[in-house]
Amino acid sequence: MEVKPGDLEACDPEFQRRHAGWITRALHTWFRVDVRGMEHLPQGPFVGVGNHGGAALIPDTLVWVGTYHTSGRKPPLVTLAHDGMFDAYPRPLASALAKLGAVRARREIAVEALRRGYAVQVYPGGDHDACRSFFRRNEIVFAGRKGYVELAREAGVPIVPVVSVGGHEALIVLWDGVPLASRLGLDRRFRLKAFPLTWSLPWGLWLGPLPGYLPLPAKIRVRVLPPIFPEGDDIDAIDARVRASMQHAANELAREQRFPWIG
Repeated sequence: MEVKPGDLEACDPEFQRRHAGWITRALHTWFRVDVRGMEHLPQGPFVGVGNHGGAALIPDTLVWVGTYHTSGRKPPLVTLAHDGMFDAYPRPLASALAKLGAVRARREIAVEALRRGYAVQVYPGGDHDACRSFFRRNEIVFAGRKGYVELAREAGVPIVPVVSVGGHEALIVLWDGVPLASRLGLDRRFRLKAFPLTWSLPWGLWLGPLPGYLPLPAKIRVRVLPPIFPEGDDIDAIDARVRASMQHAANELAREQRFPWIG
């Protein structure tokens, strides 16, 4: 059977060993990365739940995934990603990201990955989160999505919140364009929930998904929080607990950030 980018089988540990190191060093240098809380990571499979910013580039996600891959931690990590990463990106880029652990955001893929002993990183907010306006850059936005709780509960693994700030300062999102995406039917045809108006280098003002951009040298801070076990309470209560812990951490990190681009 042909293995395509986005399939679980496309992950390539040898490719990760060769390339994750230099990619991560470059990201840490440009974004002056500060990652803490790695000691909270379990030794076995878990569902990592995070927030992310920076529209199409999502630099905070790249920082976190690279940090994990180069930390020597077990289990191996895969990250659920939007179909556009595999269908719209140039094939060599999509293939490289797949080898680095990006898989399609499909429940069956996530369940199978956990069954095989992987950790699975998810971003429930999707476009709503990655394209929220600059003035909401430090908000935790999940858009009412709670499937990550069901996934962790079904697999019997803990939820590990991973909070970041700074990634949404790599460009300026002036408007998320969610109503426009809905009006154009992009949410139904392409699973695009946002159609943002952004300011970035070198494009200046741009409406819609960006064809890449030069990120501003924002300082990215990441905190790994203690695991939350999805037991006892109902799904709504667990989701509320996860989001509350993440928002508290995001508020603290934002106070450390003080000024955009200076950190």
